[in-house]
Amino acid sequence: MSYRRVTPEEFERLHQDTAYASIYFGDYIETDEEIYVYFEALKASDRYLDLDKYWQSLHFLFTEEFPYERKTKTENWLHKVFMGGTPTQWESTYGMVRYFTASEVQEITKVLNHISTDHLQNSLNKLFESQEIRAYMEPHYLHLYTQLVKLFSRAAQEGEIILLSFN
Repeated sequence: MSYRRVTPEEFERLHQDTAYASIYFGDYIETDEEIYVYFEALKASDRYLDLDKYWQSLHFLFTEEFPYERKTKTENWLHKVFMGGTPTQWESTYGMVRYFTASEVQEITKVLNHISTDHLQNSLNKLFESQEIRAYMEPHYLHLYTQLVKLFSRAAQEGEIILLSFN
């Protein structure tokens, strides 16, 4: 799973200019080297965050449910950070690129910034039964959580939209 911050103007241009959208989403990429260069440029930007496969564990840390258990208690913002958003016309590897409006980004940011340390610690305790795994993975998940909060907070400050996709 990945997230990208876009300005409302960029979002509008993506809708109106198919050539721009094609370049933006890397549709022109053909070789492994081009793919590498494209994603390295994205990763170097503060406008992109790739959670890779770890998004499912982060979903658990936030909601204490795995995303595909089909017994989700509520459709709250902590669930929607990963499974929500409005579908767009652009395809990603798995499904369609989705987006959060600037006002939704504001709401999500408030929720993310109010996750208690105790809540995260309790969720980490449930996720990691083995101390070995915990010592290895806990700092990684806390770092990803911090990056996610930072991305949403920055987008909220700038009045931006966030695109999310499964690649």
